[in-house]
Formats: sequence, structure tokens, C-alpha cells
Amino acid sequence: AAVAVGGDEVWRPATPGYDWSFPRDDASHPDYKTEWWYLTGHLWPADHDDDAALSFQMTFFRVGLIPPDRPTPAGAWAARDLVMAHASLADPAGPSHRFSEVLRRASPLLGWFGAPGDSALAWCLAPAGTDGRWSVTRRGRGYRIQAADDRQGFGYDLVCTPAKPRVFHGTGGFSPKSADGSAGSLYFSFTRMTVTGTVTRDGRITPVRGQCWLDREIFSNSLAENQTGWDWVSLQLDDGRDLMVYRLRGATSADDFALGTLVGPDGDARSLPAGDWSLEPTDHWTSPATGATYPVAWRLRVPAADLDLELRAVMAAQENVSPGSGVHYWEGAMSARPYDGSGP
Repeated sequence: AAVAVGGDEVWRPATPGYDWSFPRDDASHPDYKTEWWYLTGHLWPADHDDDAALSFQMTFFRVGLIPPDRPTPAGAWAARDLVMAHASLADPAGPSHRFSEVLRRASPLLGWFGAPGDSALAWCLAPAGTDGRWSVTRRGRGYRIQAADDRQGFGYDLVCTPAKPRVFHGTGGFSPKSADGSAGSLYFSFTRMTVTGTVTRDGRITPVRGQCWLDREIFSNSLAENQTGWDWVSLQLDDGRDLMVYRLRGATSADDFALGTLVGPDGDARSLPAGDWSLEPTDHWTSPATGATYPVAWRLRVPAADLDLELRAVMAAQENVSPGSGVHYWEGAMSARPYDGSGP
């Protein structure tokens, strides 16, 4: 089977019944148009607790440029894939939110994606003005992530180790993004991982510990034609449960499709169709950089799980503005507490 993406480009579609195998599926999948290794988490100084935790995002994207059935054009500049990497660090005590991006043609000198069995899953040269590489590598059962941007004054070197089994979303790891199943992704997560390592801010290195979440998605057509974007929430609750919900927005901004996963303290997961939960924005923030307006507080209800929560961003200004790709989106840390209607 194949799917047309962007004209006559032909890529393998994500479909139900995928035969997962590890460590093979940690590595890249060049038959598909797009995939990512997406880590987000909270960090505290290793020697004490601090309510104002740092939060981080580290994402490697592989974007296919040439379908697998096409030859690579001749020439030194030819590349089959694009490497795009995003790194951010938010400090509500500052307050500050730092973001950096790298865009490279996939080539052995600029950036690359590992083959099955390789320890390096994805890497690229650091931004101009910074020595070294950004990378995500396999480390035992988990992952090591490294990124730095000297101009933005931040970096981190973190080891993320699973504390729960791998979770497959949807049915067998096929996560539909439309009611008819014509759009979807191959999707798994480690919903709770322990983190150790260091964070660098303005030349000062701090040992840290914390928790994070890994999302791994592989797809060629993750949005239907009438869909314009999505809202995605992941929560690590104090009672040991983890929750992920997402909804796709249609062209009229109405909910077009939604799905979620609830993970128990023991790692047991169950799917949550749209009717099992609701997510209602209760406050918004407008970016002075882009003019975009984003929700920064929500009421999340999952009656069957006895959850009625107020979610609130730890700081409103957590927008990632990408000068290279032109993309901007809000990706931020938030707190969760029982909903009581009292507001901020």
C-alpha cells in the first residue's frame, strides 16, 4: 500500500496491524514521510526540591524529501531526508523560555538517522556558533539526549530511563486521526521515565533529576484534508497514573477527532474514545512575537477515571518560534490540581 503526500510523492501509510519489533522500531523508518522522537519533562536540582521546576523539550524530526521508490538525484547537495531538531528549556523562576532549532540536510557530515541496531538514533551538528552535536541515542533500556545552543545560553545532557513498560496507543499502536481511519500514525510512548544529568544555563552547569515522557510517532498522513491542527496533553499524576489525550481541529475550529490513553501505576493501558473525556479551555494568552492566541488553562474531565482537573501553564510564554522552518507552536509545562472553579 502507498499514499500520495504533497502531489505525486508516494510513501507508505501508517495502518493497523503493524508488526512492532524492538530495537528495530527505535530506529528510523525511511518508507514513511515523517517521524519523530519527542521527549518532554520536568527537572529539579539534584540536591534539593524546588516547586519551580525547569521543563524541557527535545525533539528530532525526520522529514522525507524523496520517496523510497525514487532514486537519489546526483549532486553533492542531494538528500533523501531533512533533519529538524527542536530544543527548549523553560524556567518559571526566571521567568525565561529558551528555544533553539537546527535544520540540516541528512548527510554523514551534517546529520543522520541510525539504522536498526545503531546506538545513535538521530543526530545533527549544533547550531551555528556552537561546537558539537545534538543527539538522541539508545542508553540501555532508555535514551540519552544532548543539545546546546551557546547563543541562547542553554543546553542539557540527560539520561532518560523507563519506569514503566512501553505503551502502544490506539489499537496495537495504530493511532487513528480521523473517524474513517484514513489518517493516522504508528504511536508508542514511555509515559514515565526517570531523568538524571546536567543542565547548562549561561555557562553554569547544574546536576538535575526529574521525570519525562517519550512519544514516538511514525506516519505519512497524520491529518485528514479538513484538519488544521491539534491539541495534545500528557499528564503524570501523583497517584501513579499517566494520561494522554489529543484532539484534532477541523477547518471551523470544531473538534474533528479525539482519542486518549490512560495508563495505570502498573503500566496497564486502556484507550479513551472522545466520549470518555472532555477538555475545555478556560484561559488564553496571545504571543507578542507571532500574534497567535493559545489556551494556557483547561478543565479536563475523565468521569470513568474519577478525574476532574484544572490544568494551568506554569508560565504563559512557552511558545516555540522557529525562524528556520517558519513554524510556531505552544509547547509547555503545566500543573494539575482538582478542579474547584476558583480560577487562577
